[in-house]
Amino acid sequence: MGKMMKVLLISLLVLGAAGAGAFFFLGKDAEGSSEKEKQPSAEELAAMSIDTDVITTNLASPNFGIVQFNILLDSEKAKEEAAKRTPEVRAAIISTVAGFTKEELVGQEGIAELEEQLKGKLADIIQTGGVDRVLVTEFKVQ
Repeated sequence: MGKMMKVLLISLLVLGAAGAGAFFFLGKDAEGSSEKEKQPSAEELAAMSIDTDVITTNLASPNFGIVQFNILLDSEKAKEEAAKRTPEVRAAIISTVAGFTKEELVGQEGIAELEEQLKGKLADIIQTGGVDRVLVTEFKVQ
């Protein structure tokens, strides 16, 4: 009977370890698939983003810039508010772009800095939600 108990005990430990391992790996896959489900589709992104008009403004240097942006908001309500606040959004864009010189805007770092500063200013304007990202979709400096 002692030998039978040892075999039973070892079998239970092996089955328990296998079950715990299966739960760990299957639980990890479930988390990964839920993360994929949380990512918005292209249609959802379009429903929560706005494109600005092409805006021409002077820069801090004796140059001018021609820019257009895509602004992704965190909800459709925030998108509606941004559309209603178009003059404020345009003013924020103009003042932000006008604060840069041509040299500061040239290159990937300059555009990234412009997007980041504009995101901060727009986040202050939009009150019913947040600004997820700002992308430069047209950019010319002369």
